[in-house]
Formats: sequence, C-alpha cells, structure tokens
Amino acid sequence: MSQVHPTAIIDPKAKIADDVEISPYAVIGADVEIDSGTWIGPHAVIQGPTTIGKENRIYQFASVGEAPQDKKYQ
Repeated sequence: MSQVHPTAIIDPKAKIADDVEISPYAVIGADVEIDSGTWIGPHAVIQGPTTIGKENRIYQFASVGEAPQDKKYQ
C-alpha cells in the first residue's frame, strides 16, 4: 500500500503504484504515472504527461514535467 502524507496533493487521475512513498507537501498532477518502489520527496512537484519508472527517488523541491526555466532550451 502506498504511503501518502496527508499534506500531499494528488490529482485523482494520477496512477500511483501500491508501494510508492509520497512525502509532505508533494504535488502530483494529472497524467502522471509512478511505478513501484519510488520515493517522492517533500515539496516535489510532478506534472504530466510524465512516467516515472520503478525504484526512483525524486528529491525535495524537484520539479518534473514542467517547462524548463532556461527559455533558450530546445
């Protein structure tokens, strides 16, 4: 069973495996898939479309699936 902190915000359309751990204040958006054994750190933001495979660690304050901050990036 997933361990989701009560302050985490998870879109109902997100697909989360049974043994994922989601830390305080993490935000998981729609069209996000997180596979087994993954740990999402505090205040991390994951927006879709994003797929995260098995046994990954997304550290605190990370932003995944968003537009890059470097506007020159292609």
